[in-house]
Amino acid sequence: MTARNIILFITDQWRWDTLNQPGHPCKLPNLQAFRQEATNHVNAFTSVPLCTPARGSLFTGKWPHQTGTMDNVQGSSFYPHGKLHPSHPTYMERLQAAGYEVSFIGKWHLGAGTLHERGIDAPLSDGGSEALIPADDLEFATPRKTPFYGTITKGTHMDEKRVRKGIETLESLSATGKPFCLIVSLPGPHFPHHVPADWVAMYDDLPADYMPDNFIPQFTEAGKPQAQGAPYWPCQDTRGLDQQDWRRTAQHYFGFCSFIDDLFGQFRRKVSDLGLDDDTSLAFTADHGEMLGAHGWFDKGPFFYEEVMRIPMLIRQAGQAEAAVNEGFVNFRDLFPTLLAESEAAGILTPDEAARSYDATDDDHAVYGYDAYQGRQFKFRGIREKRYKYAWSPHDIEELYDLEADPQERVNRATDPAMAAEKARLKARLFDWMTSEGDALAFGGYQLPVGSYIDGRPAHEQHDHQQHLNPASKQ
Repeated sequence: MTARNIILFITDQWRWDTLNQPGHPCKLPNLQAFRQEATNHVNAFTSVPLCTPARGSLFTGKWPHQTGTMDNVQGSSFYPHGKLHPSHPTYMERLQAAGYEVSFIGKWHLGAGTLHERGIDAPLSDGGSEALIPADDLEFATPRKTPFYGTITKGTHMDEKRVRKGIETLESLSATGKPFCLIVSLPGPHFPHHVPADWVAMYDDLPADYMPDNFIPQFTEAGKPQAQGAPYWPCQDTRGLDQQDWRRTAQHYFGFCSFIDDLFGQFRRKVSDLGLDDDTSLAFTADHGEMLGAHGWFDKGPFFYEEVMRIPMLIRQAGQAEAAVNEGFVNFRDLFPTLLAESEAAGILTPDEAARSYDATDDDHAVYGYDAYQGRQFKFRGIREKRYKYAWSPHDIEELYDLEADPQERVNRATDPAMAAEKARLKARLFDWMTSEGDALAFGGYQLPVGSYIDGRPAHEQHDHQQHLNPASKQ
């Protein structure tokens, strides 16, 4: 059926394997039920494993290098007053101009107050009048080690407030008689892993000696790019975590996912209760994943490991009743064209955008990039096929992984003579894409040393991010 309404339920830093890996310990009954009535795009990848540029690509349909939105903004970031430039309209504005009612609830991360500036309703959002990380009145049990884990014993988590507001807004939008687009955007399960106690307790049965999948002591792997040799945000340095810290971190991350799964279930039931199933498309996804101990890392970083690149992507088109699986390679950037192409608003898409809909493509690879983090320069481009993954940089070494033989991406084979032909083929394919998208990196030129600051400071210096202003860093 053609959708009249569009709903996007987006999370932050949600790992693909929690939903798709058989036997995974994460308990997600509501999302697993939703998977039985939706299309599971099992080869969905983010455009960049970093919040602001990934979201910029989602909401504009452009790559980060095409909007200039290549680094995180707001809060205690290097660019506290940065934003997606208003010369780049979002799909929300285009839908509103086409007569849609539009509301955006929750995490925006593309410029403080700038959704309001764009004329978009934005309750409980940093795109409106809310702070990116608002103050809370939560109380915690011990032990607590923020941002890795903190068990909430009293108070209401902000994500619960956001979903409640989403349900309230859904009710009011459905009563207008007009087509609508509703986006519910949760900061969770991105750290800080502050999780209500009942949901943490769901994972008390994790083995006492639990350690993360694909763990190796941080900074001990050989043959890796220089960019992977240092932390660039305090919590990215995990060398001070012991085995019990990792167990508690996983327990809280999985509990966070289960908590949001329950909130999504409440929201999903409201969609049905309001009689919207036959004329509304609903998507669940995340902007990128979380390392959670893989390769010794927490959070994410300037790299393209599966743990941060592969994302959950469930789409229930209007009237869909049965599960489907799409194994084609799709990108986070093209989610809105996919939803709009099957809606009454399909006419706002350009021919190029319409051709990028997941249902219109059958790609056998994904492409993506990375440019900067907290003012530091990390220029990387990558391509991922079913078996091989290749990453190129103008100021760091190449990477090449055989995912069939080495699914954990431990052995970089970029200098292996036996892989020279594959590397050349992948590099040519990557550069064809870069050239077609007007990526300046395809045409050469000087680059600052990897990890150095845009203002000329060397990589060994550390910018003062005023951590005291960030509640996520407080114990």
